[in-house]
Amino acid sequence: MLSEPKKALLPAKLNENPALRDCFDGAVFLLALLVVAFRWEVVGCLVFLGIVGVTLVLSDRLSDAFIPLVLMTVFVTRCYDSFDVFIKYIPFYAAVLLCVVFHLIYYRAKPKIGVSFPGLVAVSAALLLGGIGTLSASAYFRPMTLYYVLGLGIFMILLYLTVQPRADEAARDRFLRGLLLAGCLAVYAVLIFYVRGWAEFRETRRALQFQSSNNLSTFLMIALPIGFLYSKKYRAMIFLPAVTYVALLFCDSRGGIFLGTLEFFFLLVFFCFYRSDRFRQAFFIGYSLLTVGLVILFLPRVLTFYSFDTKIEGFSDLSIPQLLKEAIKAVIDNGEARVGLVGRSFGDFKKNPLFGVGLGYTGNEDLYTPVKGAMNWYHMWAPQIWGSLGIVGILCFGYQLFLRLRLAFTRREEPEITLSLSYLGLFMMSQVNPGEFCPFPYAIIATVIFLFLDNAKPSRKRSADEPQERPAEETPTA
Repeated sequence: MLSEPKKALLPAKLNENPALRDCFDGAVFLLALLVVAFRWEVVGCLVFLGIVGVTLVLSDRLSDAFIPLVLMTVFVTRCYDSFDVFIKYIPFYAAVLLCVVFHLIYYRAKPKIGVSFPGLVAVSAALLLGGIGTLSASAYFRPMTLYYVLGLGIFMILLYLTVQPRADEAARDRFLRGLLLAGCLAVYAVLIFYVRGWAEFRETRRALQFQSSNNLSTFLMIALPIGFLYSKKYRAMIFLPAVTYVALLFCDSRGGIFLGTLEFFFLLVFFCFYRSDRFRQAFFIGYSLLTVGLVILFLPRVLTFYSFDTKIEGFSDLSIPQLLKEAIKAVIDNGEARVGLVGRSFGDFKKNPLFGVGLGYTGNEDLYTPVKGAMNWYHMWAPQIWGSLGIVGILCFGYQLFLRLRLAFTRREEPEITLSLSYLGLFMMSQVNPGEFCPFPYAIIATVIFLFLDNAKPSRKRSADEPQERPAEETPTA
């Protein structure tokens, strides 16, 4: 039996002070801006991990450590292929890990099992079984394989059990704020990149390419629905979703540009008609019409911005519909490794239909060679499941997705709907990138989103037999 949860080591006057939490969040965000501006990513990573460790010791809420953690994740995306740089600081990581263990033990509390929890257990089982009968023992027990197998499975179960007892509305709002700040930092990172590359941009008038574009696009798509939520709370922030979308367009991530555009216009329509006042409705409708009109009017220039004029034969002679058709074809045919990996995933499924070839499989390195310390992804959510985990993986991940959809469609209050839409952005990007198959941060974000939906009260419609007059606090919301 677990005893009553222990109080934070931080004095109550400080720990329960909302103004202090606001100051802490603001200070951490400003520090992250400095890290991005001056390229202090390695030092910044160590400083932010130190902040996370101290916070976990002093505070009884994991949510207090989330904002520095997620902001750190945004700015370290620039450190592509930096395994040898960060591996030098293992003793420091061990100290932070001790802080995590201390928090889990000292602040432990009895959790309640919600709707999404069985999905985590099922996925963990599929990950552990993946590759059995095909993958060698040495490949299965490689440190990187175990990191992904245990990180995506058992660690998510432990995370759920640890966070759930304190996942109240205050923690949910803090989580939403953290994701929004991560999106704002991603916007700033894109801006800084173009400031540094201004000479090249001014000369070419084309989107600049940078390695972190896919990761920044993912954070922007996660944050986009939260921008709409905050624009309703604070009218001064009504341009925030548009700024986020513009940053997406400048990321030069094909998945982010296409899927982010679909997400953006879906959100415009959704938030236009969902509990919006006339001002917001008029603004969003006007913005939608203006954006569509400009894209159609300047489509050749837009495609030139992304260098499609160099990939499409007879570019200047094609009509608008022909340009769109050829642009989509160019994206698919332009030496895209993902196309080959889809075919390989079916072949890998045939090798071991029941359990797949496992997350430690390296047989596709001729098509995609990961950076040191990373997994040999298929770079797509669905092929990763059937190729790596077989029928068992399809059933277990399908079960988890069913439970998550069930939660999303039964939680109808605005914060919970926004969380569901944030997951939609992550899920969309996971179809063309590793996404949710990265334990840190994306799988963590997905797990915590549905943990908060678990703790929220489901909305229900009034039955025909219920009386029309009900107390105000019992009136169900739409």
